[in-house]
Amino acid sequence: MRNISFNIDYLSPKGLIGFWVLFTGLIFTGVMFYFVFFRLDEDDDSCKDRNRKRLEKVNQKQRIARLYPKGKYY
Repeated sequence: MRNISFNIDYLSPKGLIGFWVLFTGLIFTGVMFYFVFFRLDEDDDSCKDRNRKRLEKVNQKQRIARLYPKGKYY
């Protein structure tokens, strides 16, 4: 028994559905390539990480200020 309503040629690259499947796959592959290889070198920090780095700099400045006090005796 043959199903006449669905032709397997629609899924070929020359068919309508096959073309859109290939097109969507190429777009998806390009997006994944971008996120994996090009955005890998970007250094995006989270909000907690930025706050931690800011507090480390403040603490470092305080420690340096304790080592080299600015008094009236100098």
